[in-house]
Amino acid sequence: MKHVVLLKAKAGNAGGLEKYASRIASAFRAKGARVSILTTGSVSAEGVYNLPTTSWPAFLRMEQFDRAVQDWLKKNQAHLVFGMDRNRFQTHIRAGNGVHAAYLESRTLTEGWMKRWTCKFNPLHLKILALEREAFENPLLQKLFTNSQMVRGQILERFQTDPNKIQVIHNGVEWHEMQTDFDSWKELKPTLAREKGLDPNCFQFLFIGNGYLRKGLDRLLEGLQRLKFDFQLSVIGKDNKLDEYRAKAHRLGLGSRVFFFGAQADIRPFYQIADVLVIPSFYDPFANVTVEALAMGLFVVSSKQNGGCEILTPQNGAIIPDLLDVNALVDTLEKATQHPKKAASSLLARQSVEQLDFSRQLTTLIEACE
Repeated sequence: MKHVVLLKAKAGNAGGLEKYASRIASAFRAKGARVSILTTGSVSAEGVYNLPTTSWPAFLRMEQFDRAVQDWLKKNQAHLVFGMDRNRFQTHIRAGNGVHAAYLESRTLTEGWMKRWTCKFNPLHLKILALEREAFENPLLQKLFTNSQMVRGQILERFQTDPNKIQVIHNGVEWHEMQTDFDSWKELKPTLAREKGLDPNCFQFLFIGNGYLRKGLDRLLEGLQRLKFDFQLSVIGKDNKLDEYRAKAHRLGLGSRVFFFGAQADIRPFYQIADVLVIPSFYDPFANVTVEALAMGLFVVSSKQNGGCEILTPQNGAIIPDLLDVNALVDTLEKATQHPKKAASSLLARQSVEQLDFSRQLTTLIEACE
């Protein structure tokens, strides 16, 4: 029986990567493999091994986890080591976090030269960069999976990685599971909108993301201020400076049009209400909301810095050519207002990502490991 070892620090978290780790483990088991998951903390589940690390500082925790993984692998034979974080050695990597150097470069666009300077000396960033280089250039690496061509290109630009080892597999979406919610959006929209304090007869923009600065909410608010069109914007997600963004919306004269809902356990009602999702990210390897919104029938506006833009077409979305050019942003938003969600257009948007059904993408990933 093949022994597969998954490396996933903080496997007990509820984020997209953690969810993906659980699905990958189940898929390998379905193929008859014995699966061990190496993680930190106190996760209690079959085949999970909690490796001891300090809680702080983060760069030391990363180093301790990597060393603990190496020690564990010396004592336990593994046929395949599948990494999902940053570790020095694995035979297969899913680089869902993208390229850290590219992420740091994106921060200078929003946070200026001082951030570029401080990042050069931040021990956490230095540790991630070092681990990433060792992982991507490790001669024992057999396969490197990226979720976008954008990330593939960033790896080849920065690392001595054999391009034949890299395979792009776009993020999947629970396409079939969303069918019922999609089928009922038109019927439920009026009620859901009123429950949220929104006007169902008004054009509805939707923004979803944690960390508003990187996700481009500043730029979006500045662009919306210049629209000569009746609209509302729902903002979903966490940010430590939420009150500052709420104040900014008021300063821009958008106080009555922008609604901050914070983190939401269930975002599908917001997909049912919305016409257009806007995700103007400064760096996203592949924002999951891109494909989720399409599967729920929305037109999607995004940036070139979101790897998810690779699945957009003129029929289902629009790409902002330059996030720093507010005129380009406004032009793209104006085009988006020409695509209110209707029965026919929403069906076309949904059908455009049927091939990205999660189970299909997961099968492609597992088969590529054989």
